[in-house]
Amino acid sequence: MTFYARHRQPPQSWAGYVDGWVMDMQARGLSEHTIEANWYRLTCFARTQTRGPDEVEPSDVQAWLTGERIEASTKAGRRASVNEFYKWGLRMKRLKANPVDALPPVKRPRKPARQPAPEQAVAKGLESDDADARLMVQLDAEAGLRREEICRVKGSDIVAYPQSGDEEISGLVVHGKGGKTRLVPICAQLADDIRDAAGDGWLFPGRYSGHCCVDHVYRVVRRATGYPTHSLRRRYGRIAYEASGYDLRAVQELLGHESPATTQSYIFVPQSSLGTIALKVKDRRPV
Repeated sequence: MTFYARHRQPPQSWAGYVDGWVMDMQARGLSEHTIEANWYRLTCFARTQTRGPDEVEPSDVQAWLTGERIEASTKAGRRASVNEFYKWGLRMKRLKANPVDALPPVKRPRKPARQPAPEQAVAKGLESDDADARLMVQLDAEAGLRREEICRVKGSDIVAYPQSGDEEISGLVVHGKGGKTRLVPICAQLADDIRDAAGDGWLFPGRYSGHCCVDHVYRVVRRATGYPTHSLRRRYGRIAYEASGYDLRAVQELLGHESPATTQSYIFVPQSSLGTIALKVKDRRPV
C-alpha cells in the first residue's frame, strides 16, 4: 500500500511498518493533516537509515535531530513523530524497543510574541488585483484563520450567527487542527463574497480536484502583502485582544488555541505601551 504518492517514499524495509502506523492513526480518527505530517517526518528519518526500524539506535535518532540547524519547535515535532511511531510498534508488538526513550526531551525556549503584519501590508493585500488574494488576506487578517484552514473553506461553511449589534454578522465553520471545528464570526460582506465565489463548493479549488494546497495559500498571501500568513493571523489576534477589552479567553476561542499560553504568544505588546504603563504607575505615587 502506498500513502502520499506525491512524496518520496520510505525505504522498502520500513514501508510495511509505516503503512501499519498510518492505518492505526486513521482508525484513531486523527486529522489527515496530522497523519500526513507524522508520515512525512518519519519517512524523512527512515530515508537516512541503512537499517530497518527494529535496528535503530538512540544515537541514530539523535544524529538526525542534530544534523542540521533547525528551530527547537521543528526538532520537537520530528522527535514526537518518531516517538509516536515506536510507541505504536511496541503496542502492536511489531517492534522491540523505542530508541527515543533514551533521549532527553527537546527544550523549547520561550520566545517573545512576534510582531504582527503592519496595517500597510494588510491594506496592500486587500487592494490586490487577484480576487483570491483579497479573500485569503481577509480570512487571514480579519478572521484569524490559519493557512491550512483557509485552503479548506467552502461556501457551505457559511451559517447563521447570533447578532450582537447594528452590523450584520455571519458565521464561518472553520475546519481546524486535529479535525476540530470552530465557529468564527465574520462580516456579512465577506460571507457574501465567499458564497458568490464558491457556491457550495471549495472557495479555493485545487488544480485537479479537492481544495488548493497550504503552500499555495502561503505564496499568494506573501506575494500580495509581503508578509507570511501567520503574521496576518497575529494581527487579528492583537486587534481582537484590544477590541475585546483584553479578554484572553475570548481571543483563545476565536483563534482556536487549546492553551491560553499559545494565545499569549500572539499578543505583541509594543515597547511604547510598556513605557506608558510604567509612567502611569509612577503617577500613582502616594503623596
